[in-house]
Amino acid sequence: MASPRDTSPPLLEPALAGPLPRVRALAARRRAATWRNAATARRALAVSVGAALALNLVAAGAPSSFVPPSKGSFPLWMVGPLRGVASWLPDNGLFLGLGFTVLLALMVGAYLVVAACARHVPLRWGVGALLALNLIFLLGPPLTLTDIFNYVNYARLGALHGINPYAALPAEVPVDPSYPFATWHHLLSPYGPLFTLTSYPLVAIAGVAGAFWALKLGTVAASLGCLALTWRIARVTGRDPLGAVLLVGLNPLVLVYGLGGVHNDFFMVVLILAGIAAVLAARAAPAGAAITAAAGVKVSAALVLPFALMATRRRGEMVLGAIAAAAAMAALSLAAFGFHGPGLDTQSSLVTPLSPPNLLGLALGQGGATAPVRALVTVGLVATVGWLLVRTARGYDWLAAAGWATLALVLSLSWEMPWYVLWPLPLAALSPSLRLRRATLALTVFLSVTMAPLTGFLISDVCHCSPAATETGKRNATEIQRFLR
Repeated sequence: MASPRDTSPPLLEPALAGPLPRVRALAARRRAATWRNAATARRALAVSVGAALALNLVAAGAPSSFVPPSKGSFPLWMVGPLRGVASWLPDNGLFLGLGFTVLLALMVGAYLVVAACARHVPLRWGVGALLALNLIFLLGPPLTLTDIFNYVNYARLGALHGINPYAALPAEVPVDPSYPFATWHHLLSPYGPLFTLTSYPLVAIAGVAGAFWALKLGTVAASLGCLALTWRIARVTGRDPLGAVLLVGLNPLVLVYGLGGVHNDFFMVVLILAGIAAVLAARAAPAGAAITAAAGVKVSAALVLPFALMATRRRGEMVLGAIAAAAAMAALSLAAFGFHGPGLDTQSSLVTPLSPPNLLGLALGQGGATAPVRALVTVGLVATVGWLLVRTARGYDWLAAAGWATLALVLSLSWEMPWYVLWPLPLAALSPSLRLRRATLALTVFLSVTMAPLTGFLISDVCHCSPAATETGKRNATEIQRFLR
């Protein structure tokens, strides 16, 4: 009997239908056979692992902008066991930016090759590469941003100083040892109450260094949990399990910015996937509870719930499960934080220069993402989600619809971060929609280019056409700095 990997449709190739398309597709496959094979897949996996290791070695070599917390100090407990291995490299910002960009580009290229060769990837090579990558980013330093220390800083406010992180600013306790490593000193915590309360015990018993490593270990565990659930769901839905897992776990933005930056999105996504698995197992109440709990980590997870609701016949049970989870979280939040909630309004008003809404504002002659431009984008998002819900009610695949909705949400955000590609990625890998997978890969390339260090240098210092140079851009940049000072 053939294995599922032999019978499921390839991740990036359409199903064959009709004699003429079948002949053309077979001819195209013969032409592609010169490079779409196991040897190419193995080389691409090796490039991905090698580039990831080199990137972490460079970042751990010496303090730099790629490890932002290193601006205060460069302790071994933060940087990890790779500290100083590449300290012989030139301490030059342009060199490091070029190196980071080249290594990220290698990982993106390798990822696209593996996606194209997914049917030919040897199981041991695929699983081995994913485990190696998770280990590398576990041992590496915190990359590109300081979010992990923001988590620790907000948690310490509540757990050790008795200060509500939804009502008071970190700047009120500048003497806390986590304060120099964090950045959102003048921003109320934007993180969900479930995540915030879960982080309290870590900082209460482990200190800054212990909480840092507990969060790193938890993030890697959640990452592996996402991959395990993706594999399990793929088998249920008839997708290629290894191909789906590679599409999620080999994504360079998920690895470099998500795992490398130690972001809590993995906790949200693992709960969403647990909910999807429960939907497919006809366990409606746990499904509703899991997806609602995911929204307690990050509110964006709530977008999946209406699509899951339309996928089950036991809608009453799912609603009850969601209500039970929401009520439990509301009770805990009320007891811990009173009537205060995450500071989402403030963060959602911030703008990154190359986010889609900001680029749209530039194209419309507004100088960037003004309030009317953001309102227009929001209307477009609501209309898109409504249209997808109607399509789902008429029989469209609910995983594909949820994936498109989540992709639209990511594109609508003016505060755009590269690891947000993780939100639609598992849905794209698990759905039957080839177009959704291609769109998610296109988003990966777009975010890789716009967030690469060399891109900022070229736009600002070479082309002198930075979006932050307009009046709107200057106002948006000033707004960000107001919360970082």
